[in-house]
Amino acid sequence: MENNTGYAKFGLRVGYVISAHIVIIFLNVIQIPLLTKGLGPDLYGIWALISVTIALIAPLAVLGLGNAVVRFLAGETDRDKVSEDFLSVLGAVFIAGLILMFLLLLSSDYLASIIFKNVNSSVYIKLASVLVILNSMRLITLVFYRTRMKMGLYTVLDLGWNVLQFGLMMAAVLLGYELTGVIVAVVASGAILFVVNLLIILRQVGFRLPHFSNIKAYLRWGLPLIPLYAIAWISSSSDRYIISYFLGATAAGIYNAAYLIAGCAIFILPPLGVVLFPTVTKAYNEGNINEAQSYLKYSLKYAMMITIPSAFGLTILAKPLLAILTRPEFVAGSIVVPFVAFASLLLVLCEISSYIIYISNRTQLILGLSGTSAVLSIILNVLLIPHLGIMGAAIAIFISYAVLTLLTLMISRRYLKFDLSLPFILKSTIASAVMVLCIWLFNPASLIEVLVSMLGGALIYFSVLLVIKGLSKSEITFFLNFAKENPRKVSMLK
Repeated sequence: MENNTGYAKFGLRVGYVISAHIVIIFLNVIQIPLLTKGLGPDLYGIWALISVTIALIAPLAVLGLGNAVVRFLAGETDRDKVSEDFLSVLGAVFIAGLILMFLLLLSSDYLASIIFKNVNSSVYIKLASVLVILNSMRLITLVFYRTRMKMGLYTVLDLGWNVLQFGLMMAAVLLGYELTGVIVAVVASGAILFVVNLLIILRQVGFRLPHFSNIKAYLRWGLPLIPLYAIAWISSSSDRYIISYFLGATAAGIYNAAYLIAGCAIFILPPLGVVLFPTVTKAYNEGNINEAQSYLKYSLKYAMMITIPSAFGLTILAKPLLAILTRPEFVAGSIVVPFVAFASLLLVLCEISSYIIYISNRTQLILGLSGTSAVLSIILNVLLIPHLGIMGAAIAIFISYAVLTLLTLMISRRYLKFDLSLPFILKSTIASAVMVLCIWLFNPASLIEVLVSMLGGALIYFSVLLVIKGLSKSEITFFLNFAKENPRKVSMLK
């Protein structure tokens, strides 16, 4: 009963975050036509390049301290220690963010002329530079709620920020402020969220002037991860830079729109990781190895249950989705969706397996694995993009993720093995293939037809999965019982 209660709590926390993340995905999907149609291919391409630039620099400013906070403060009950350590981390991240923001300001003209291929984009880069501090502070404050297992609060704040940002961006575009208005909207929403987060955290742990007494231990654990964030960015985002260099910002914008749609295949991974990593870390720290293995096994199984049909579905619906959501120029990006969607599928297995390496304190291995994938990604992009265009970038990301996943899986299983549920993955693939065949025969084109295909496809997939016994009776019973439970009662179980 105690173990089932633990799984129920875990499922409830994941459910909170997934529910919010579905809304966030919906907002992001609506944001695609808002920006592509409101800005056009050229300005949207510049915005895509600014976004991936900030996505590189902001995590670097975190100094690897996000995972360090989870590693050292998960389960910590001493309020004074939590206050001292977390506020010290917050101060260190702010200083790092300030330095990197000024470096971005100084290099904005160079980026605009050499990488963005548009000297006029310099003013946009300067305006967006403050996002380095705001995004890094947002990342580290949200880690606090993960560490303290306050997933309801995490969900509300993360969702609130996305809704506010979307609303301000929409207002900016509709009022005709174009890219300048979009950047100001993102900056304003980030500033508001940081203030709200800081007030809530100070209320919970109190204010203690940070003495940075334990920061060396955190930095010793986190600093080796700094190159990891840059390497991860190279694997997932540098292709936009290389596309821009060879083909121009417009091609980067077309690729980015398709990439965002394909990335919806793993919508379940970010919210799952938010809860899974601290949960597995806590179980491992307490010596509950079997419990850690169970969390890993079932998280992978149920993540694949959603991700596999999502990758198949987005592949068959790529062209009508791009036609509906964007301008006609962007439909050419549909050729990259299958490669990116299935690369994302591999990333689910890679990410969950990598948690084993983290909790085993083998972070240097993560660095080596990611570095290998990043170097391969750059080489393939440089070789393929000039000859195959944006499809070359898609092929490159699939191959680099496949290599990364295989190596991560092989190494992680040296330290802790868990059931990969391979028979289930095969059955899920079969059910997804049947679903795709039905959608292909239906041949959706309009928005209504696409929505009907999504709903009907989901029903077909789960029906076939049940027929071929992809889920056991005990699992079905658990899901049904869990769905009937009052969430407040579940969360109060001891």
